[in-house]
Amino acid sequence: MRPTSAGRQRRALLYPTLIVVAIITQIPFLLTIYLSFQSWNLTRPDLGRVFTGFGNYATEVLSAEFGAILLQTLAITAISLVICCAVGLVLALLLNRDFFGKGLVQTLLVTPFFVMPVVTGLIWKNELFSPNFGILTWLAGVVGIEGFNPMANQALFMVSTMIAWQWEPLFMLVLLAGLQAIPEEEKEAARLDGCTRFGVFWHIELPYLLPYYRMVILLGTIFILQAFGEIYVGTAGGPGTSSMNLQYLTYDTAVVGTQVGAASAIGVGTLIITLVILTGLMRAANAVVKEV
Repeated sequence: MRPTSAGRQRRALLYPTLIVVAIITQIPFLLTIYLSFQSWNLTRPDLGRVFTGFGNYATEVLSAEFGAILLQTLAITAISLVICCAVGLVLALLLNRDFFGKGLVQTLLVTPFFVMPVVTGLIWKNELFSPNFGILTWLAGVVGIEGFNPMANQALFMVSTMIAWQWEPLFMLVLLAGLQAIPEEEKEAARLDGCTRFGVFWHIELPYLLPYYRMVILLGTIFILQAFGEIYVGTAGGPGTSSMNLQYLTYDTAVVGTQVGAASAIGVGTLIITLVILTGLMRAANAVVKEV
């Protein structure tokens, strides 16, 4: 009986924390679900709040605009993940070697991770790609490329690149930890068997990295799906809605359009879609890791 009593006492210590976490996370979510069934325009208080059932879901979540922005959200996430996986792997392989100034290089490569998303958007929009003052725009003019303005002409790709620049250090650090966990004896045995450097990477290092890829891709997907600051400052979702994601659409509907009920329906729909994507991604990643 004593172990059972001790276990109950240990669990009882967790209850206050669990109650606080439940209040902080679940009450706002339940309130959002409640508002998603209401028609509430902040600029028309005379109309009050009217119960509309699933009307907001029918007009917002099932609309053609929502579908187009959902595809853009998936495109931004996919492009960012591909860039993060490729660049993160190259930099992790570089930092897994010994060279002069390695500590300084690693510190500089991690720096984007600590830059606020709004600051990232300002740097890319005003310092690098501004049509009037951007450094890269000026360099493009020097080599004869006129009208170079990717923030307007390739807004979706530029937003994806900004987000990838922000989160690439996370991928690099996780993959570097995976590379440093590989037993040196296995790589040495592969070299003695005649494997080239690429053979060691393909047959030894890459299979070891798959569990690390699974973890960092899941984390990266969660973070990238929530991207907002880079879009808000960099392109404001434009031109038109060409670089808008679902997070920005929720903000635009609630704050600019002042439609709280419609924005709540978009938010709930976004959460459901995110859970479906993450569940499918996790199952696919687990299947790949088990096969290797």
